[in-house]
Amino acid sequence: MFSQLRMREEQALLAQDYALETARAEGVEQGLEQGLEQGLERGKLFAFLDMVRQHVLTSEFASQQLGMTVAEFESLL
Repeated sequence: MFSQLRMREEQALLAQDYALETARAEGVEQGLEQGLEQGLERGKLFAFLDMVRQHVLTSEFASQQLGMTVAEFESLL
């Protein structure tokens, strides 16, 4: 009887460890995806800023492509 109780406790601990590891892995994956998305958006913004600084694009066009007002975009220049 004692061994069955001990075995159930060990199974519960293993299940808890598995659940924690699964949640951690999912959290890491989600964090990487969010980081990648944010990095791409930031890169896009810097590319538009650079093109406007080089007079390749207008602030109006760049701000429209980024979904912001001209004033918001120009405040970043």
